[in-house]
Amino acid sequence: MSPCSAPAAFRSRSTRIRRWRRSPAKRAGKSSDRRLAAAFVLRPSKSARALALSALLCCPPAALAQDALPAAVNRVLAHYGIPRDNYSVWVRDLVEDQPLLSHRADVPRKPASVIKVLTGWLTLEGLGPEYRWITRVHLGGELRNGVLDGPLILEGRGDPHLVMERVWLLQQKLRQKGLRRIDGPLVLDDRWLPADDTPVAGFEADRHRSFSASPYALLMNFQAIRIIVEPDHARGRVHARLEPPLSGLDLVNRLRLSNERCGGFQRGVAVRISGEGDSRVELDGNYSRRCNSYSISRRALSGPAYAYGLFETLWREGGGEISEGFRLGSAPEDAEPWLEFKSEFAFQAVRFMNKHSNNVMARQLLLTLGAEMFGPPATLDKARKAAGEVLIREGLELPSLVLDNGSGLSRVSRISAADLGRLLVHAGRGPRFHELAASLPIAGRDGTLTKTYKETPFGGRAHIKTGSLNGVSAIAGYVLADSGRRLAVVALLEHPLAAKGPGEEAHGQLLTAISRH
Repeated sequence: MSPCSAPAAFRSRSTRIRRWRRSPAKRAGKSSDRRLAAAFVLRPSKSARALALSALLCCPPAALAQDALPAAVNRVLAHYGIPRDNYSVWVRDLVEDQPLLSHRADVPRKPASVIKVLTGWLTLEGLGPEYRWITRVHLGGELRNGVLDGPLILEGRGDPHLVMERVWLLQQKLRQKGLRRIDGPLVLDDRWLPADDTPVAGFEADRHRSFSASPYALLMNFQAIRIIVEPDHARGRVHARLEPPLSGLDLVNRLRLSNERCGGFQRGVAVRISGEGDSRVELDGNYSRRCNSYSISRRALSGPAYAYGLFETLWREGGGEISEGFRLGSAPEDAEPWLEFKSEFAFQAVRFMNKHSNNVMARQLLLTLGAEMFGPPATLDKARKAAGEVLIREGLELPSLVLDNGSGLSRVSRISAADLGRLLVHAGRGPRFHELAASLPIAGRDGTLTKTYKETPFGGRAHIKTGSLNGVSAIAGYVLADSGRRLAVVALLEHPLAAKGPGEEAHGQLLTAISRH
């Protein structure tokens, strides 16, 4: 037996398994109530580590076999009864021409949210990292002594990050220009992308979940609300409120305070969005007096109603007045805007989208690409055509790609691990590498991976986008290996158990193996 073969033989007898500590992932635009199985990490005994160390002194680390999955990955798959053929893996050094590992890599699979890597790259290449969205404000009457005699017109052009703080900043600029009272309605010009709250096919049951918000020319705050509940011990009831509080959105609280233990799905809070235009939030169930404050995220109202509700709420909170409600309309043709409000830069939008896996932002970015290349209104057909133009211009062929809406919230989107990996390598050699890599969550440090893979060999050294749907678990990104090599990695698992823990375990073992390469 050679010194190099001894550690492997010894590990087969001495290796023991322990469980990773895992907290439920909390994601913007994603469900946080999934129950995830524990993951496995190999930890050799002291004698095994000593023998392995002595072998490393005389032998270099073994190269990855091109078509062989790491043994630890095989063990996870076998433990859950998942066939190896359900797992596609592709790993390649950014400076090399051949993959280090390619297993079932040419099989087109559902990518879930890792398709956002492609959307982010298309945005950076097609629009440029310095691109900015502009929301235009027009006056529909004469402004005198702080009073606008007529409507205020907001012309939206798809700003994907017009969150509550940014709307407040927009209103501050209106006040700085002398506006205090609007004697007329708020007119929403959404011709760039009219509202369409039709749920994505296959996700109709999730239409009120925050990750299902629809793109809109004047999308505000991702069309999301937070429902916050907490026990009111003094009054013997459950207190509930909405953030932000929106005009036109009613809250019906039927929650009852109970003496049960604190726990269960959503702490026992049942949420129903009802009413015309999704204008009512109904709460029911028993909430334990032992629970602290608890929040649930949902989507409510239509795109225009939400935009007006948020604008009106913030405007009045700041001391402003508005005499009427809202209506849809158009800004005067060729009229100079009274104010132009610029968004954050595109690279910042890509970073927020990927770090928090925000679906509606991804859809908004892809639609913007189409509208800029082929003119408004923004449509999916234009967006897909624009994506193809960017790929052709970059000389990048992705034959397995079936592009839907760019977010991963899709039952029809497809791509192979090899094609997505080739995109990562192409981006890694191009001018947008740093912006793209920095947009991906850092394992165990931030974004959707803040509490995932925290105590691992690759923690802090892997920029990884994750994705999950029912029956799908995926990763894609970059890993800095112990050798100093920067590796592109893609792994796509399709199986009924994939998103319930085994996928995360298998990916963790894969990342551990390649990080030591």
